[in-house]
Amino acid sequence: MITAGVDGTRRGWVYSIVEGDRVLEIGFMEHFMFLDFPTLVDIPIGLPKKGERECDRLTRRILSKRAASVFTVPCRVAVYRESYEDALRVNRECQGKGFPVQFWHIVEKVREVDVFLRSYPDLSDQIRESHPELCFLRISSKMMKSKHTREGLNQRIEILREHLVFDVENLQRICREYRIHIHDVLDSLVLALAQQFPLERIPEDPPLDEHGLPMQIIAPARTQRSPNPE
Repeated sequence: MITAGVDGTRRGWVYSIVEGDRVLEIGFMEHFMFLDFPTLVDIPIGLPKKGERECDRLTRRILSKRAASVFTVPCRVAVYRESYEDALRVNRECQGKGFPVQFWHIVEKVREVDVFLRSYPDLSDQIRESHPELCFLRISSKMMKSKHTREGLNQRIEILREHLVFDVENLQRICREYRIHIHDVLDSLVLALAQQFPLERIPEDPPLDEHGLPMQIIAPARTQRSPNPE
């Protein structure tokens, strides 16, 4: 089974494609596109009309100390405002609260994937939202240190190397070539790897947004520890 993981970077998107324990490709794309394989992407898919997404609330509960890594996803109208200040005002009307400026830093990528999937709705069962921290937790049963620390990076590399064959020096070369951070590459790898395991949806029966996109986060099932034989 060939699977892909995609993570946003400042300049575009880094992707990884794996099959079993083999890393087939790691690359970079300026604009989001479908890679022809089941894909998990670390970007919100499905934007609420009002209120908070249940998948975010449940994932924060699972991640506990790492809950801050799960952004509050503002309402759809706020996502498409032209300024952060205007988006805050609108979101306070539809959600009763603001949202962190860190989300606004990725809003263009949220819009990009949203427009893509609204243009190709048949791909919504092939391109699904996930969260790297949750994938690392479910695969390793360990809470990782921050990916912005050397210890946290080493933990992630160690977990990935238990399941995938790759050369760290090659990852560093890729990072230099595409001018991306190694934690973005590691996130894309774990998103691809996650699909080699049985998966579950959070929540189990996800609601749809007003355009029919499921508001869910996909992750390895908590009761499964061995790779999917398929």
